[in-house]
Amino acid sequence: MKNGKEMGYREKHRRYYAKVTKLYFEDGLGYLRISKLIPVAATTVKNWCITFAEENGIKMEKRGRKVKKPELKAPESIGTPNDIKALQAEVARLQKELKREKLRADAYNTMIDIAESKFNIPIRKKAGAKR
Repeated sequence: MKNGKEMGYREKHRRYYAKVTKLYFEDGLGYLRISKLIPVAATTVKNWCITFAEENGIKMEKRGRKVKKPELKAPESIGTPNDIKALQAEVARLQKELKREKLRADAYNTMIDIAESKFNIPIRKKAGAKR
């Protein structure tokens, strides 16, 4: 007796076609679950189900994953005016801190440029990978 991988397509078709269509149409299992129960690839299961549906006049419904869309909150449920003011103050503080850090980084770059030109020593790493 051959196992699932050594069987030919026709032999698998004869052996598993009825089981696959029953599991899909009567029991409501999906292609992947059926392919784990029966040694047949999920694409083969799908093709068999489509063929069976066409032969018997059954309309195939597209059964995909249902993805929940994020719901937008109504403006009145966002927060109180105090919360909004607190958030605006936090944004202003962070913007001020960002401006300070950009100035600091610029000062460091200027300091390195002056040191490289004055002492003629390369401080920054060269771009590119070592060979």
